[in-house]
Amino acid sequence: MPLLLLGVGLQKAPQLPAVRVGRISGLLAGWRGAASLPPSALRLPEPLGFANLQEVRAWLVAREPRLATALHALSGCREVGLELHEDAPRHAAWLRQRDKGLAPGAQADPARVARRLFIGQRVETILSSEARAAVRPAPGADPATWSVAVPRAAVERLRAALELEAHRLAGTGLSLRVSPPGKPNGLAKAILQDA
Repeated sequence: MPLLLLGVGLQKAPQLPAVRVGRISGLLAGWRGAASLPPSALRLPEPLGFANLQEVRAWLVAREPRLATALHALSGCREVGLELHEDAPRHAAWLRQRDKGLAPGAQADPARVARRLFIGQRVETILSSEARAAVRPAPGADPATWSVAVPRAAVERLRAALELEAHRLAGTGLSLRVSPPGKPNGLAKAILQDA
């Protein structure tokens, strides 16, 4: 039966078996089905299967400095994820109605791209007010996705600011969707990437 690595923490979780390596502990699925991790742990997006403890230890040793640094930086934080989606035809129609600088019959594509970039910058300004760490979208990505680590005390304040921004975008062809609490894992994916 393989061992399943669920996440990594700076200390052991009392309810989970753990493998200690240097500054970090690999948190394994319990034999009784325990799957809850402490709030300070970095949950793997998908559990990793290993044949034995030596394989788990080797995997952790290869990543120990990066994981320890990330866990210290994210200590006391929660992750907030959001996506900026564009409905291109609707956005173009909205611009044709509202943008006085857009000549009749002109292509709306340059204006769409510029406005999407502007809204993305506005979102990043909101995020930078609270975020301790962030994974930003690739340039031109649609949807544009962000994952940010926010101190626990600031999560609700940030979510309220993002919901207000989402409300402002209603009907424009752009929509901002904030992930439900506990759902995003973009930071863990970025930290665990071996590329």
